[in-house]
Amino acid sequence: MKNNPIKSDIHSELHSVDIPEYIDRPEYVKNKWAGFSLQILGWSLWMWLIMPLFTILLWWFEGQNIYKQLFLSLNNNGRYSLYMLVSCIMVLIMILFVWASYNWIRFYNVQRRNIPEPATEAQIAQSFNLNVCDIHMMKSSKNITIHFDDDGNLVKYETTA
Repeated sequence: MKNNPIKSDIHSELHSVDIPEYIDRPEYVKNKWAGFSLQILGWSLWMWLIMPLFTILLWWFEGQNIYKQLFLSLNNNGRYSLYMLVSCIMVLIMILFVWASYNWIRFYNVQRRNIPEPATEAQIAQSFNLNVCDIHMMKSSKNITIHFDDDGNLVKYETTA
């Protein structure tokens, strides 16, 4: 175990990377409160000033775009006229109402899910290829250590009282 090639490769790769020393040695970082304060100030400016201005700018741009596409194209009988969009939305809403009504009529007061029967100790013992007395011993112990093979089969178990 001393000659682990994977660990030595990782160790040599880490030394070849140019990482500043203050990342691994926190004692090099001085005046942490100034850094934290600058970080809080930056995030506050981002959240309370820059993001709302950016959002307002995008709303204004998209509002103009929607106005041009919908209201100014009414006279042109364009592909995206307001009448066409409203009629498409109404058709889709009606399709959803029909589908919801069908499901409500078909499945109202119908219980399709059955509660599974609890597994018996004999079934548990059979699924793990054990005896029922082994299952009783496992249930009565405080700690169980279970060992499986690569195929997922129970190889051995250890119990403590």
